[in-house]
Amino acid sequence: MNVDIRAFLWHDSAQCAPVHRVQRTSRFWRCADRALILGSRWSAVRIGGPRLLNFTLRQIEYFRAVALQGSISAAAEKERVSRSALAAAVSDLETALGCQLLTRQKAKGVVLTPFGAQLLEMSGDVIDRAERIATSLQGRDLAGRLGIGCFTSLGPTVVPALFDFFRKRHPDVTLQLHTGHADRLVELLRTGEIELAVGYGLSYASGIETEELYMDRMHVILPHGHRLASRPRVRAADLRDETLVLLDASPSPENVRSYFAGQGFLPKPAFRFQDYEVVRSLVARGIGYSIVIQRPASEHSYEGLGVVARPLDPVPFPTPVSCAWHAGRALTPLARGARSALRLLAKPPHESSLYQDGES
Repeated sequence: MNVDIRAFLWHDSAQCAPVHRVQRTSRFWRCADRALILGSRWSAVRIGGPRLLNFTLRQIEYFRAVALQGSISAAAEKERVSRSALAAAVSDLETALGCQLLTRQKAKGVVLTPFGAQLLEMSGDVIDRAERIATSLQGRDLAGRLGIGCFTSLGPTVVPALFDFFRKRHPDVTLQLHTGHADRLVELLRTGEIELAVGYGLSYASGIETEELYMDRMHVILPHGHRLASRPRVRAADLRDETLVLLDASPSPENVRSYFAGQGFLPKPAFRFQDYEVVRSLVARGIGYSIVIQRPASEHSYEGLGVVARPLDPVPFPTPVSCAWHAGRALTPLARGARSALRLLAKPPHESSLYQDGES
């Protein structure tokens, strides 16, 4: 179609559609789309006919991989394509959109431009919707990869049940597990490396939505034979002169500090470890006590030594165990399926609670 450009120019940028392939002849501009951004003064050329997008979903997926991985090489390895093919796809996407999405820095990876940051924010929803179309219209069962994160101490009780659920009902789903403390899980949700996270008190983070799975409370663990182990409850004041072995994984330090501050003193941890089972093993050996939330079904450490769990007095505030996801992204069918499964599967591993229902 040849169109005299002078007949179609107007100055109203709000009506402009995205730019696509354009060629100029001696007197005419040729355009494969309805509208064309020309410059700072004249804003568009309108041409009849339907809009045809000049980029692909695969290009969007490759761009997203580069943005999340931080380099073309890392993204190519993750997507299992050649570096040249992935780089070409991103370059073609930039050409189609008419803007630079990435700044390539030699030996330093890539940096998102403002246009790239905007596309990254929108791309997750685009890919999610495409997956929903395929799943819904093709009648396929759930399949693909799902990144999921879990608080370290919750992993041994929450994750096996979830893996078993998908193995039996959706065998074509591959779960990619990441464990860590609360701050790490929130970071992974924001970068898109995981879609769901299970942890304690994740509602504190901005831009993160949560759904409570169940409530639990902190309690004290002591070595078998400790002078306080025979008591039905342990008063916080009685721990003042005891050796604290702290589970140093957020939000545990904050919760422990807040609880003891409410009792008028702050114990100084003698040892700090981020591994829950290491803390339990040290307690079992008589090194000290610890304050934790998770209570395994077994009352023995890995070494077979006894660990005694007792409720605290005063009773600590309840702590929610929640499923969390990024508030700005629609969940994929895989993530929605996992969230539904967690509602049924996630529960305290120990049959009996240390605290009575409604206790405060």
